[in-house]
Amino acid sequence: MAPRREPDPFALSPEQRRRGARVVASSADDAGDCATLLAILGLDPADGLTAPDDEPPVPD
Repeated sequence: MAPRREPDPFALSPEQRRRGARVVASSADDAGDCATLLAILGLDPADGLTAPDDEPPVPD
């Protein structure tokens, strides 16, 4: 039987990942800078695209 794994106490919630990616994107100098900073932080550009469940959709 495999040992039971404890959850990672340092894992970020989806909301924390979303906010972090958006903060990095808003303060980066350019796309390359943004990509580098996100990679350093272990974030993905797609993390900033997901909207929270309670946020209303953007009208077309």
